[in-house]
Formats: sequence, structure tokens, C-alpha cells
Amino acid sequence: MCRALQKFSLALAMWLLAAGVFSVVGSSTLSAQQSALEDIFVVRDVALDESAQTAAAARARALAKGQRQAFAQLEARLTRSVHRGLAANVDADTLRFLVDAIQIDGEKTSDVRYLANLTVTFKPEAVKNLFRQSGVPFAELRSRPLTVVPVLATPARYLLWDDPNPWREAWRNHPGGTGLVPMLAPIGDLEDLSGLTVDQAIDGDPDILARFAQRYGARGVVVTIANIFETEPGILRSDIVSVPVGLPEMSTFSISVAGREAETELDIFARAVGEVREIIEDEWKAASALASGDIAQLRAAVPITSLKNWIDIRARISRVPAVTNIQVIALTATSAEIVINHRGDEARLIRAFERFDLILESTGLGQDVGRPSGNLQTGLRALVTHVVRLAVN
Repeated sequence: MCRALQKFSLALAMWLLAAGVFSVVGSSTLSAQQSALEDIFVVRDVALDESAQTAAAARARALAKGQRQAFAQLEARLTRSVHRGLAANVDADTLRFLVDAIQIDGEKTSDVRYLANLTVTFKPEAVKNLFRQSGVPFAELRSRPLTVVPVLATPARYLLWDDPNPWREAWRNHPGGTGLVPMLAPIGDLEDLSGLTVDQAIDGDPDILARFAQRYGARGVVVTIANIFETEPGILRSDIVSVPVGLPEMSTFSISVAGREAETELDIFARAVGEVREIIEDEWKAASALASGDIAQLRAAVPITSLKNWIDIRARISRVPAVTNIQVIALTATSAEIVINHRGDEARLIRAFERFDLILESTGLGQDVGRPSGNLQTGLRALVTHVVRLAVN
């Protein structure tokens, strides 16, 4: 069924593009995961350039403005485009409270001007509490990478690896971004050419595309097909359809990007890449966002093999952003029983657990349970609704 839907989506995409009928519409692993989460609240490379009557006044103005710009970038990273605006209205005292540390590099001053490069580290809990109090849904879970497969639709044929393909070049040249969804453009080397043909890409074969994604360490691919044509002399337009494969939180979407006067193919495709990235980011945030709603609770069994194994699993659970508290009800040599308090629904929690190589699954049992015994199966009969275990690599 999924394969049929994917093939239908790709077939529809090709027909629409051809017709031109779009309308504008381990412990080391764990440490790395924790570092990545903390890094989400760090905003780098904020350029400062301010002038005032004195260098000191210019510096003070630049640092204040730069920290606000950094918070606006953080807001854009964590929230969907429709929910933004909080950064522009945060008062100075609140902003100072949100900032944990700043780092200034490349300072240059004159009598009246100040230039520097600013890195701002924000307090994660303070930022999250501000979003919750303001009723702004946010996401803090970084996706595993996805691979973009950029196909150019020309009047004669579809191009992937063949040149010229300015759509592929636009993805290669676009800055990687600092959002929650890393997007990888294919290298286009011999292994890519032998692993995926343009026909296989537009057919949407999930097995072949899954192998292609695996080569890049990605969890799925987005086949994004673009055309480009003149709407009037010197004015270009591009219609783009993007079809996700292996990305359950996403659905097929299309955009049209109208060219500006004197804009080249590379210019319009560069803007189009930014728009596609924004939609993909928004889809991920919509699926992963944590609102300011009530705390939910579930009770789970955790099969363990040793104390070290238990410490590892518990640490992973505690690092899941949606988890607010873990209570250990019972612990034996082979299993633990825990109560997990969390925000968001179960589907989002399962996705969040997967990011930390954890499997959260329902047992189908009722809520009235006892404690686990030394025998896991006996424990499961007495347990509640879920089991948590490490994913098998």
C-alpha cells in the first residue's frame, strides 16, 4: 500500500510538472546525543556591526542587538514559521535571563564603530519555560539526517546525475543550515551513479531509495523534482514537487517559486532550496512539537542484562526531550519497572525514543498492575502498558 502511494505521488508529480499546472500555494554515542541536544540551544556566527558616538556605546548596542538576533534565530530553529514572533517582543530583562553565556570573536573597534562575531548559549529550561508560558509549541528533538534526491524535469527528459542539473547544484551549494533536520545533498560519485538511476528515483522504489539513504546514514530520502521555464521574457518560474520516502511524518508537497527581474536559474533555485527546507523543517516540528499541555504518564517494563545496561537505558530515557520525570517503581536483576512522565502524545514519544536508540512499544495490557518479578514474562503480565528496550544495532 505504501509503495503504491509513493509511486502514485511521484507519477502525479511528474505529470503536474510536465503539464505546468502547479498553482502558487553506546556511552560515546550517548555523549554525542547529549552534546547535540545542548548544541541546539547555542547560536553561532551572529555578525555584529554597530556605530555610536563612542566605541563603548557601539559595543553595548551591538551586544544587546546581537543577543536578540540570536534568540530570534533560536526561535526559528525550534518553532514552526506560523508560531514565530515571540523573540521580537521579549523584554530586555527576560532576554538577559535566557542567556547563559556569550563568546565574542574577531573584535574590531574604531572611535565610533564596533564589529565582532557573537556566539550565544541559551539556558534550555528557561527558554522552554518561556515558550510554554507563552503557549508556543516548540520542538527540541533533532532529526536524523535525510538525503535529498534533486531531479530536474526538462522538456526532453529527467536529469539526476547528468549535467547540467542546476537544481542538484543548488542543493550542493546551499548552506547546511542550523535547523533540526540535517539535509544531505548526494555527492554524485560512482557509487551514487551505480546505486540510484534517475528512473529509479522518479519511480520511488522504497527498497532502492532506502539503500541509497543508508549510504549517507540517513533515515529516509526526499525526491524533489523541479522544472524551470519563462513566464515572460527574462522572468523565470520553477514548479517543484517533493515526495518523501521512508519519512512517516511528511507528506508530498509542492511549491511554485516566481522569479524576479534579472534572476538566473541558480538564483531562483537557491531560493527554492530554502523554501523546501523550511517546509521540511516545519513538518518535522509539527510531528515533534511539545505544547504547553498537561503532563501524561505511562508505566513501563525495562528488560535489563546488568547494572551497566540499566544505567545506560535510564540515562537515554532521561535525555529524551519530551520526558519530564522518571520514577523507578521496582528493580530486579533482569527488569525494572518505571513510571515516565512526558509531554506530547504517544506517537511523538515513540519517535523521540527512536532518536536515542530506544524502542517504546505497547504491551496491550491494562493499567492495574503490580511490580515486576525476577521473571520478565511474569513481570510483563503484572505490568502496565509499555516496554522500553534498546534498539538492536
